[in-house]
This record gives sequence, C-alpha cells and structure tokens, in this order.
Amino acid sequence: MIAAAWLRAGLIFVLAAGCASAELRAGAARRIITPSLERGPVWLAGFGLNRAATGVRDDLWVRCAALNDGSRSVALCSADLIGFFYEDVEQIRIAVRARQPRLNVIVAATHVHHGPDTMGLWGPKPGVSGRNPEYNRMVIERTVEAAQEAAATMRPATLNAAQVASPELESFIHDSRPPVVLDAELIALSFDGRDGKPIATLVNWANHPEVLGSRNTLITADYAASLYQRLEQRWGGTVILLNGALGGMQSPLGASVKDPDTGLPAPEASFRKAELIGTRVADLAWEGLAKSKPLRVDTVIYREMAVRIPLANANFRRALEAGIFGPVKRLEPDGSLRTVVGLLRLESRGRPVVEAAMVPGELYPELSRGGIERYPGADFPDAPFERPLKQIMTAPFRLVIGLANDEIGYIIPKAEWDEKPPWLNNAERAWYGEVNSVGPEAAPRLAAAFEELLVARAGGRK
Repeated sequence: MIAAAWLRAGLIFVLAAGCASAELRAGAARRIITPSLERGPVWLAGFGLNRAATGVRDDLWVRCAALNDGSRSVALCSADLIGFFYEDVEQIRIAVRARQPRLNVIVAATHVHHGPDTMGLWGPKPGVSGRNPEYNRMVIERTVEAAQEAAATMRPATLNAAQVASPELESFIHDSRPPVVLDAELIALSFDGRDGKPIATLVNWANHPEVLGSRNTLITADYAASLYQRLEQRWGGTVILLNGALGGMQSPLGASVKDPDTGLPAPEASFRKAELIGTRVADLAWEGLAKSKPLRVDTVIYREMAVRIPLANANFRRALEAGIFGPVKRLEPDGSLRTVVGLLRLESRGRPVVEAAMVPGELYPELSRGGIERYPGADFPDAPFERPLKQIMTAPFRLVIGLANDEIGYIIPKAEWDEKPPWLNNAERAWYGEVNSVGPEAAPRLAAAFEELLVARAGGRK
C-alpha cells in the first residue's frame, strides 16, 4: 500500500544510458560562495543561536563534476554549506535546464558548521530566521554557473577508483549514540583525461565538518579546506567532498587526533586538528588512487523518486508556520514533507561499476552499512529493520551521499527511534537525534524508495 503510493509519486527523471560503444566524458568547475560580512550579520549554522561570523579563515566553495555517456549528462555538485532545501535545488535545476535541457543536476552539501545559515534554524534568537535570501540566491547562481561550466568543458575521460578502510579513518570519528557503528570507509573516484591528468576527484567520506566547535566565529570549510588543498596538490583535478552517512553522531568532536609534530593529541576545537584530519584523509585518498587501475565506464544512469514523509516533529512544524525556513519550504496538502531519493550508477557493458545513493539528510550509519540494534526503551521495538543501502547495492564501489538535493535532518532506524521515556538502553536522559529529525517514518520510507530505484532499471531493463 505505502510502496504503491511512492510509485504513484513517480520517477522524477531518468538519465539513461548510451550504448556499449559510448565514451565517458567528464568536466569540472568550481565557484567561491564565501559570504560578504559587509552586508549585515552572517549567522553561522550548525550549533546554537546568535553565532555571528567575525571573519573569514578560508573560502567556501561549490564544486561540480559533470559526466556524459554520449547520450545525456549529469552534474554532481557539492557546496560547503550546512544544507540546501529541495526547493532551492529545484531553482538550480530550472535555471540549468533553460540553457542545457539535457543536463540534470545533483546538489549536495558538506554540512559544514562554520558557514552561513542557509536553512533558517540558527538566527540571532528563537523565532527569528538566520536565512539570508540574498545569499541563497548567490549560491544558486554560482552553482548554476559551475554546473554549466563543468558540462561545457567535458572531454573524454577514464575512471580510477579506490576504496580505503582503516582504523586510522575510524579514529577521526566519535559516535555519541549506541550502537557505535561507523561508516568510515573512504571512496575516491578520479575522472582523468586522455593526458592522464585528473579532471575531477570525488571523495566520499562520513564525518561532520565541525572540528572547530561552537565557539568558532570564523567562516571556514573546516577539515574540507585542508582536504581540497592537499589532494589537489598531490593528485590533481577539482576535488569534491561528498559527505556520507554522518548521523548518529559521526563527529570529530571528542575524537583524539595525534599531531605528528608534537606526538600529542591536537588541541580540541583547533584549526590544527582540522588540518590534520583533512590532510590525512587526502593522503589516504591519494595513496589509494595511486594503486588503482583505469576502469571502463560506458553508461551513466541517474534516477530519482519523490517520497512523502509524515512530519512528526512539532518544532519543525512550528518553524514552518513561522516562516523560519523562508517562503520556499511548504508541506504537502496532506501535511507530509516531500523530498527525493536518488541513484547514480556508472556501468560498463551493463554491469555496475559505481553506485551512489543520494540521501536527503543525515543518515545513521546503521542504515548505510548495517548494525541496527533492538534496545529496551525503544518506541517501536518491533519495527522491521530497514535494509542497509550499501548491502543492497551491487557495484564494487558503493557510495552513500548525504544531504543530497535536500536536508531533512537525521534519518534514524525506526527500531532505534526514542522520543518517549524510558530512554533507549535504559539511559538516564534522552539521546540526541530525534529533535532534529522529521519523524520515525523517514528511514523506512527512504530506504524502501531507494530499493525501488535499484530494482527499476533504466528503460525497464531487469
């Protein structure tokens, strides 16, 4: 019954497939989206209220990679932002299609906690939005520019891919809620020209860009800034960070990172700690790519499905009614929230080489790699476990891209949902998470929709 309702919402678009002789093409572009501090206060997003920016440490970017298989094109963009609503992404898509009708656009956010409040939740005081429409328009315009330039500069390319899993990557992450499950696997994809030089280098890894903590008031991309700089120096191409399943909380706060210069842990909430994480993630991506061999890709497929989720979060509903999210965010007539889930697939001779799940929020790692647990105190103790996304994908390289095309908050396994006492696992107080989630139906509905996308092969192929 519910699945049928999702299917009636329809596949929003299909970017499908050339023939076996098609040639992969790739392009890349980037634009600075650092806000001006001369046009009024910039409210920093991600922690508490009334955190105004006092300066700029490093620039924020929107970075795009465009891919084409000889038939249609897709641009995969990532912005150094806390998140971007689906309605904002739609404005980008409309503007791009006005000039390039065959170019479909995916827009993700790195979820950095030291950039402007693009959603409205972190203004100067309760009930006052921190969203600046002028800044959001600028982000939309520059994302359109970057996506169009990336598509205009596409040229023949090959793919190199690396998958890195290590205790070191896990050590950069602290999980503050049971069960302790990390999706610390790093996937690096390099699209290289015929000259062997990288065009675009995608890095998929899951960790909140919030090393600097709540007291920082300087605009910065956090560890992503060092990741971009280091990997572009060592490997090349436009480096794009695609954050992963970072709910639950997957955070560098509380993680001890050893400084090789001192032999001691880097100071907490310091730029040095952010630099060490970003640089080391870049080095591990470089080491993996240096060992990789070119992979053939002849087909690019992108599919997307609309999903409606009941909005159970009373605070979110009040924020909507008060206009905190701006005029763009609205509920459906039935009171549900409309969002999208997507699947990007790169194939070779009909076999998937890369599959990437586009998730519109912060997925708990149990929903990405597995490990859901039943605990005493859960509100839905008998809820079926959602199938982990990476377990139902079949490609050798499987990515979960969080905050893709929307930001609806935490996506929590329904069996682990805990909004009412007694608290999960007999804790003395409520666990963090539900307060920033649209509700317990988000995980099952999104997981089921993604599985539908995997089954519904482009053009009706099985």
